[in-house]
Amino acid sequence: MTIHHFVVSERDSVWQFSFRGDVTAPFVSRRAAIDAAIAEAGKIGDSEVVLRDGDVHSETIWRSDQTDRTGHQDGARDRNA
Repeated sequence: MTIHHFVVSERDSVWQFSFRGDVTAPFVSRRAAIDAAIAEAGKIGDSEVVLRDGDVHSETIWRSDQTDRTGHQDGARDRNA
């Protein structure tokens, strides 16, 4: 099974998300980028939203099998929102 990854990250002080090499930006906040990525990922089956925090840490914050579209499930952190 293929899982589609939407990656939320900050680059040059701008929040964005990417999917299959296409970048969608800018967003005024991390929360806005997360919400937009979840909305897009929700249109595709078997997808997840991953928050990349710097160059080291990545965390899955939403999966398509979740009914909650806020990205708060699974203990997701919401700092700098």
